[in-house]
Amino acid sequence: MHRGTVFIITKNKDNKFEVQKSTEFNGGMGLDNFGRAIYDMLKDFKEPLLFDAMIRDFDDRYFKYFDEVMTYYPDEQKTPYIDDDGNEYFEYVQNENQFKFFKDDNGEYIDTSDSNYIKNMSNEDITVVCSNGNYVLKPNQILITDYSECVNNTRITFSEERDKKIEIDELRTKDYIPTRKQEIILDNIIKTIESFNYNVNLIYENGMISGMEIETWTNGGVDMIHTFYFCDDFQDVYDKDNVKKQLQEIADNFSIDDEIDVYRQDKNYKSNFTISQSLEDFTEYEKRLEDLAENFTTKYHEIILKKFMNNELEKEEMQI
Repeated sequence: MHRGTVFIITKNKDNKFEVQKSTEFNGGMGLDNFGRAIYDMLKDFKEPLLFDAMIRDFDDRYFKYFDEVMTYYPDEQKTPYIDDDGNEYFEYVQNENQFKFFKDDNGEYIDTSDSNYIKNMSNEDITVVCSNGNYVLKPNQILITDYSECVNNTRITFSEERDKKIEIDELRTKDYIPTRKQEIILDNIIKTIESFNYNVNLIYENGMISGMEIETWTNGGVDMIHTFYFCDDFQDVYDKDNVKKQLQEIADNFSIDDEIDVYRQDKNYKSNFTISQSLEDFTEYEKRLEDLAENFTTKYHEIILKKFMNNELEKEEMQI
């Protein structure tokens, strides 16, 4: 069943953002079916007070749920719903003008529909964090997502080409606003890699960190540069386990034979290194790569523990 949900973001009388959300519709909510209808309705929708009426009209035409509650104000992470057992539930995170509907500030997934239709009905630009970008919606613009991925710019929805007759505003991106927790994690990731005598350069794309370049030198003085990217979800750069996975792949794919073949094509290198010297140099370097990959997590926790012992971090921020 292809599920779909509709969101509108407005301002209240105190000029604060408010989020309204529809009930989840189950079945045919992609852009090639009922999603096209809800997009057309949203495109012409101008009065936030009539959001419930619009959703009920859509329901009457295509689903006929006729539920008592069809729209509601979802709970924010700052003010979650707490059940009788003390469990917290929330459906979005807001940080200034930035909204997260798919991952919370802890990087945990928020349950969402297959297709999501989000319209900015406020008088300000807002930003929605998706797995493939950080998208800015101007007033009255609509964002459409496949789960957490924005489809407005890709023209691809669920691996199929989107109907070109559907006119959707092109969206622009801007800098991602990391949480304090994410900043701490990334800083510790960088310090950990540097502790293995690698230089770290962050790779930016569309105002977001999309990967890393790490650089060092072999004992023989050969410059070694490795890059890795987080193409599926740029927020993975703030997850030490995902970084470790990338480092492990670099180590696993390192080939001494390939390195020797490549570098010995250079005349200067060939004149300075015999084959046996190249073999020794790259064998030693392979061990360094393996050490980085295998001991990254242990060193990460050692750095955090040292910070904690020096009272540099609060315990709840440490990710031990």
